[in-house]
Amino acid sequence: MSNLDLKTRRKEAGLTQQQLAIELGVDRRTIINYEKGESIPESKAKLIDIILARNVKPVQAIGSEINSLSVSDPSEQFANTNGNVFELKGGKFRIYVKKVPVKAFGSYLSDYQDPDFFEELEDVSFTVDHFAKGRYICFEVQGDSMDGGNINDAPEGAELLCRELGRQHWKDGFRNSVYGWVIVHKDTVIYKDITELNSETGDIVCHSRSGLPQHPDFTINLNEVRQVWKVIKRAY
Repeated sequence: MSNLDLKTRRKEAGLTQQQLAIELGVDRRTIINYEKGESIPESKAKLIDIILARNVKPVQAIGSEINSLSVSDPSEQFANTNGNVFELKGGKFRIYVKKVPVKAFGSYLSDYQDPDFFEELEDVSFTVDHFAKGRYICFEVQGDSMDGGNINDAPEGAELLCRELGRQHWKDGFRNSVYGWVIVHKDTVIYKDITELNSETGDIVCHSRSGLPQHPDFTINLNEVRQVWKVIKRAY
């Protein structure tokens, strides 16, 4: 089995690197190294063949008839057009996304358009209400500026499931978000509420929820922003 074959067949089987690693009894870094060209021992290659053959299932695209899926099936996986994998099991949906930890924020700023960067990120999952279009990702919360002790706030270390808001929609403003926004600025990744937009200048006001003096409001310009993500769920 070639390393390219491994990556292709793993995706065809609907397995993340972490899931394959667990079934193979190795850590995720081993799978990453195999897919990057490290030699695969013959004994491991045979086990991988068995695992992938057992897990092969069709991954349905967004154009498929999602409602035809039977909730009595043990598990069904399908993907939207942005590559986010959804799993329907026991009548419940889970979405699998890449997690950007705080320690990878710097790399994300330079490599967020590089598919190889995302391959090395951990896969995490969230329970969701339904299959959905859009592009989704997970960011780890840095600091406590968005933790004011209220039910919809997020403490340091929480995981945020986010849906990207396309740049073409920025001019329409940023409606109130229950859990806030993740703003990928050219210099940093920011988790805040967006309370104001000046449509003429493109300035937005970023607001913290902690209520502490060390977390004052500040303004940034959308010309310096690369991405905006709406937080739709948290886990901690």
